[in-house]
Amino acid sequence: MSKPVSATRGSSLCWALALMLSPGCATWLDQEPACTFNAYDWSDDLLSNIMSGEGDGTFDLDPEDTPRSGVVGSYNVNTGDYDWSISYAKQYFLKAGEVAGYGTAYHNGNLDILQTSTFTDSLGDAYVVNERTLRKGCGMTTETWSADDQSDLVTQSGKYTSDSEYVWSGDIAGYTWTGSRHANLSHTETITADDGTYYSQQTTKPEGIVEGDLEYSDSGADYAGTTLRRFDGGQEFTLTMSEGGQKSATIVGNYDYSGAGSETYTYTDGSTCTASVTTSGACTYTCSDGSSGGC
Repeated sequence: MSKPVSATRGSSLCWALALMLSPGCATWLDQEPACTFNAYDWSDDLLSNIMSGEGDGTFDLDPEDTPRSGVVGSYNVNTGDYDWSISYAKQYFLKAGEVAGYGTAYHNGNLDILQTSTFTDSLGDAYVVNERTLRKGCGMTTETWSADDQSDLVTQSGKYTSDSEYVWSGDIAGYTWTGSRHANLSHTETITADDGTYYSQQTTKPEGIVEGDLEYSDSGADYAGTTLRRFDGGQEFTLTMSEGGQKSATIVGNYDYSGAGSETYTYTDGSTCTASVTTSGACTYTCSDGSSGGC
């Protein structure tokens, strides 16, 4: 199996990682755990997958979250290569996942791995993410970047704070990015613009939905409300629009995963306008005063 690093970061990094990442052992967690918290079996990573197997590096598990229906793969203890396939529930917006990587799942719980993940959605589109993870003790650093562009490199640094929680902060220019993951497989991410023009908090639940709060400013107006990503990937939101500190409209939107849908503006004087978008992106509007057109 070819190492994903060869195609993403060049031969010099490949050689460096080859020196750093030694193959793993035939058994796991047979030493004193490097972290004082009982966090390895729910971390949803290479080590937790291996721990679900028979001890030979192979695994075939049914994750406890609703979207995923199976994770099947193996870790080669002699070479450090690993891979797994992810299957999803029929109505979920993701349809398949493939992970291939190289590194070490140490038998004290530490991790030193590099992997490439490819996900295919219900529209047949695929996206690829590279990930470099180094866990030592209760601390962990993860770098992610897209397969074809290293300029979007994002670094997350965090630590396990209890038997059921991992907290982290990220590096995004102009924004503060924080998050947490929990033993019940839920996780929350918060992004705040340093200039105060944007705030978003989203919680991904084990049931496969994402609930959030959103606040932002655009073209002199302020927006605040709630968002929902459904199991099928469709989006819903309800926002209050304010201008000059005064509420001017309520906006209710509903879109499917392809981008088709509508949003309705209900103004404080009782008038309404509805914008409708097709899958191709064509937009038209109609208003209660009889006006209509393209948008």
